[in-house]
This record gives sequence, structure tokens and C-alpha cells, in this order.
Amino acid sequence: MAADSSQPTSFILPDLLSHCTYPLIYHPDGDEIAKQSVEWLESNCPDLSAKGRHALHGLKAGELTAFCYNNTTPERLRIASDFLTYLFHLDDISDGMMTRETGVLSDVVMNALWFSDRYMPTNAPGKEQPAEELNPGKLARDFWARCIVDASPGAQERFKEAFERFFESVNIQAKERDAGVVSDLESYIDLRRDNSGCKPCFALIEYTLDIDLPDCVVEHHIFQELNRWANDLVAWSNDIFSYQVEQACGDSLNMVAILIKHHGHTLQSAVDYVGDLCAQTIAGFQRDREQLPSWGPQVDAMVEKYVEGLQNWIVGSLHWSFQTHRYFGTNGAEVKKTRVVPLLFSPEVPFLRTAIFRNSPLTLRPQLARSVLLATTLHHKRTVASTVSNRPASQTLEHAATNIKEEVGNSASDLAKVIAGANIRDDPLVPEGSASFASGHLLFFDVIADSCDQLNITKIVAQKVPEPVLIFGLLGGLPYMGASAITVYLAHSAGMAASGLDTTLDPGVALTLLDQALNIQVTYGAVMLSFLGALHWGMEFAGYGGTQGYKRLCLGAAPVLFAWPTLALQPMIALVWQWFGFTALWYADAKVTGLGWSSLAGTSYYGPVAGHGFLSHDLDLIREERKKMLPQRSGFIPGDIEVAPAGESVDHYVRIHHKHHGEPKVEVLSRN
Repeated sequence: MAADSSQPTSFILPDLLSHCTYPLIYHPDGDEIAKQSVEWLESNCPDLSAKGRHALHGLKAGELTAFCYNNTTPERLRIASDFLTYLFHLDDISDGMMTRETGVLSDVVMNALWFSDRYMPTNAPGKEQPAEELNPGKLARDFWARCIVDASPGAQERFKEAFERFFESVNIQAKERDAGVVSDLESYIDLRRDNSGCKPCFALIEYTLDIDLPDCVVEHHIFQELNRWANDLVAWSNDIFSYQVEQACGDSLNMVAILIKHHGHTLQSAVDYVGDLCAQTIAGFQRDREQLPSWGPQVDAMVEKYVEGLQNWIVGSLHWSFQTHRYFGTNGAEVKKTRVVPLLFSPEVPFLRTAIFRNSPLTLRPQLARSVLLATTLHHKRTVASTVSNRPASQTLEHAATNIKEEVGNSASDLAKVIAGANIRDDPLVPEGSASFASGHLLFFDVIADSCDQLNITKIVAQKVPEPVLIFGLLGGLPYMGASAITVYLAHSAGMAASGLDTTLDPGVALTLLDQALNIQVTYGAVMLSFLGALHWGMEFAGYGGTQGYKRLCLGAAPVLFAWPTLALQPMIALVWQWFGFTALWYADAKVTGLGWSSLAGTSYYGPVAGHGFLSHDLDLIREERKKMLPQRSGFIPGDIEVAPAGESVDHYVRIHHKHHGEPKVEVLSRN
């Protein structure tokens, strides 16, 4: 499978609409009913902020209802529209919830379905409910009380059963989120079929058509397969459409993300793979539709209507995904035309897992979770003096100082991003004119401050490493740092001694120790470089990002083959070559991290390895200075000479000098 060598900034949608040739029909009362459902939720959720209300209007859940239940009465359409609007509201609330919180939400909602006429809180141990009903329960009770007036018993039973399974799957998803687990593909598929929310929506097909399917039909394997095909199409296509938002939120519970993590796919190949699955579901749906048995004219007519309702869900959900602002902002029509989806900017630490989100009221969570797509208004640009900071020219000295500080901070941030490589995603390349995308990633989560400074980027890289590995990695750098500190000290001492300013340490001893310290640095640098390469072998054995074979094994062996020959070089030259080795390994790590093979991008620079040992350049200068200070012990002296005693205070017996000038030239016969 071919892999893209660069970090993706966009992906191309599969042409799902061309595979779906079913007619798209919209209920004639759809717009009015959709408006009423929005007003219903707004009036029952007084805590919704202005942004939350804006998101609710951009959701267009009522319009989805009009596509999927296009042949029902306005009264039944209104109840179905209220439920879909409420279902998306629940989905937003449950995003980022911990296990205990999803259990509370499930109990509150199911209480309303089982006791539709009044609130009956339970006092069971571990299941205690508050004396006053929570708002999600009130909304469920209002919708359900109106639905059961004329819903058939079978439709009611199937709806409650499907909704309960929905909450069970949401609870499992919360447990995996709390544990930081990314499901394998098979487990995810089983979970997704329940938490997609399609099953209770399909149960409403019976209600909107005013039919009650016999158990012999509902339990027939072909009928169940038709429901599964429709469910899979809605779920898999939604994983494609929602990927850019979910990856920006740090959510890995998505088939595209799982294929990238566990199966070695690139982003585009993963999207294409899911697109192929969608095409297969439509083909499977049509094939099994033709294999349905007959249960008699009356039942067959109900079955035909129900299957047509599944068909409406297939085609309606595909087209609605470009109409709602939930996935592509206001740019849905353009994406539908070009099929190009730019990726949104992604903070590395998911906000949905932070205490700010978890401790916020339930009614405030939807607008927090989806605020990445709320800002769709154009930003008016001012004339700027700097295209780097995008800020106006300085108007006062204080303003100038602020701008200088910002420019320095931006430069440090850019440097940190380059070092961090694929562990930090830069802003996406947004097509010209895509205002909704530009505003969307610029205003990502209002409550989050700018996290792209150098310190926070360093923290992000550190947070990607498990704590035990980080601690032992830092401890492993201590010998190197110690050798560096000794090198600095000995270089200073040798320089002082060679200049005659310090007599406590012999210059020769200092230079010898300095040479040994540099040799330790070179040797340990080779060890570190080899170890960083060996990490790729470990990832190959563990199957991280899929099995890559010889490519990753060669990458792991290359640093060893490069590092150890440097021990035969002079220390300064060896350190320079090792610096190039660390730089090359950093570049390779950044590339393979972008391919999903590794998460090591930046580690080669965020250890004690960059720019190391260049003080060794002072060695040659110190040696030259020492040679000047040492007495001359050999050479040719022209003219008349004589030998004289050297005296008691020196380390030699005689001195030789010109006979008439008394200038010592060569001193011999050392006492040593």
C-alpha cells in the first residue's frame, strides 16, 4: 500500500453519492417542522448559549427528518423531528463524558421512557437519582408522551430496546475513553452499530408509517440484514464526514482513525477503504432487498413501506451530511462539489478530556464540544505591518515592545513546531474563499488559550511519552549532561592555567581530563543515537502502525551503523558528525510519524543531544596558548653561546644563552 510521505492537510471524499441512485425526496412540510423542533429544544434548554443556539440552527436535524420520513403526516413528522433533534443533543452531551456520567444520563432518559406520565426517581444503591428530574429526562418525557399516543406496541417495544442498547454502547465507549483504549476494527464495528443511533431511528419508521410489523418479519434474517446494511451505510459514511471534526477534538473512536492506527493506512487510503465499505453496503442492501420472502399481501405491503423507509435513510443521510453545518460548516456545498476536505487545526491535548469540559453543566457541553464549527462569519482584515504576527504597526513605545515580544514568541513557536515535527500539526492549508474553515480553526474552543508556544509544544511532546519511559529517558541523559558540564569546567580551567591565571591545576592535566571527558561524550552520544534507532525495532516487533518489514528495520539499524564509526574520529569532528546524525534521525522520525509508524517526532531534539560538545573547538586554541607559555626545549641557536646554572626554582639544571646578550634560548637537562 502506497503511503504519502508528507503530513496530510486535507483528504478527498469517496464519491458516495454516485453509488446511491435512490431518489431523494423531501417532505413538503419539512422546513416548517424543522423550525418548530428547533424552537422546542431551545425553549426547553434555557441554558444554551448564543453559540449553542447557533449550532442548533446549523445542525438542521429537522431537515434530515424530512428526507428520511418523507411520506408521513405532519404530526408524526414533528415527533420524529423532535426526537432526531434531541438525539443529536444527547450525542453532544455524551461526548467526553466519563463512565459514571453516561450511566446517570442513561438512567434519566430511560426512566422517562418507562414512566412517561410522571418522574419516578430510583433509590437503588449506585443508581440514586436526584429529586428533581434532569433536563435530558424532561425532554425525553415530553417527546415520548406524545409519541406513544398512537404508536403501535411493537414499535414502542423496539424503540425502547434500541435506545437502551444505544446507551449501553455509549457507556462502553466512555470506559474505553477513560482507559485511553483505541478499539480494534472488529470491536469498533460491533459498538458502532449500536451507538450510531440508527436503530431507534429505524424503529420510528414504523411509527411514522403507522404500521406494526409482526415478529416473524422483524426476526427474519434477511429483514435484519437490510437493517444492518442501512445502519452500516449511515455509520460508516458518518465516520468519513465527521473525521475532520473528531480528529480536531482528539477523538480516536472513528473507523478512519482506527485504520490509520492499527492497520498502517494513510489518511487517504483509510478514507478510501471506508468508502469502499459504504459502496458494498448499498450493493448488499439492494441484493438482500430482492431476496425478501412473502408473508402475504397485507404484511408484504408494510414490509415494502418499511424497506423504502430504510432506503430514504440511506440516500437522505448522505445528502444531508453536506447540508448540515455539523461537519463542513457553511462550506458543505463546496465540499459536495469538489470532495476536498481540509483538516481543521488540532490542539494535541483533547479538550473533551479536560476537567473544564467534564465539570461543566450538561447543558453547556454541546456548544463546547462543537464550537469548532460555530464561527462561520467572515473576519474583516486590517492592514498589517507584519505578515508573521498579522498585527498592525506599532503606535506607541509600549505597543512596539508588545509587538517585539510577540515576534520573538512567534519565532520560538515556529522553531518548536519544526523541532516537534509531526507531533504538532500546523494550521491547515485552507482553500481561498473558505471562510467557514478559516474561522473554524481560528476560533477552536474559546476557553482554550493559545497552546502553540514553545513551552507548551515541549510539554505536548513530553505528554506523548508514557511517564516511566520519560523518567528513565531523562535519567539516561544524566551521564551525557554530566560529561558536558565537566567539559565546560575543564575547558575553563585549562584556559585559565594556560594563560597563567590559575596555578591550582596543571594545564597538561586539565587537557588530558578534557580529552577524556570529550571521549565520554562521543561514546555516550553514539550509544544514545543507537538507542533511538533501536526504538524503531521495538515498534516493528509491537506492530505499531502495522508491520512495515525491512523498511522500518533498516531505519532502526541506520543510526547504529552511522554512530559507532565516529568513535575513530577526533572528538570535535565526531561530535559534529553525531549532530548531523541526530538531525537526520529527527527528520526521519518526523516523516514516519506522519505515516503512522511512530510517535517519536521531536524526541531526537528534545533530549540532551542538539548542539552538543562544540566547546571542544576551544581545545585547539588552549593547546596553542599552552605551547606559547612552555619553554623552548629544542632548536638551533646561531652565534656564540655559553652554558650557565639554571637555579633552584626551576625544573632544569642548566640554561643555554647567547654569550653576550644573556637571553636564554634552549633549556636542557631537565630535573624530571
